[in-house]
Amino acid sequence: MKKVIFIIVIILAVAASVYYYTFVYSKTHHRDAQAEASVIITADSLSAAYQTDEQKANTKYLNKAVEVTGTILSIDKDQANHITILIGKADAFSNVSITLSTTQPIAQKVGETITVKGVCTGNLSDVIINEGVIK
Repeated sequence: MKKVIFIIVIILAVAASVYYYTFVYSKTHHRDAQAEASVIITADSLSAAYQTDEQKANTKYLNKAVEVTGTILSIDKDQANHITILIGKADAFSNVSITLSTTQPIAQKVGETITVKGVCTGNLSDVIINEGVIK
């Protein structure tokens, strides 16, 4: 009987910890990339760095604040209704995909130049920037 009570107490403690982290802690403890010093780079240069040597590019840009400038190729929304922007060159193999931290529409249009600051999270087929804010 003591083992059953002990196991139930452990399960409740783990469940309470998961609940606290998911719904309380994570909502109030966000990284503020906008306050950090950033690496300033063009979308073409950032994509080229990852295409040339991904490991070296990761040491320079991964999980760091970057300020990227480039031509808007597309504007969409993700599953969480956040604006996503693809910037770079239309004929390039890889570009930069940016997820903005807002769900509000943006004033810029496809074909215009834009500068966005956010956190580089690596390279899939495109270089990924999250928590983006338009400069």
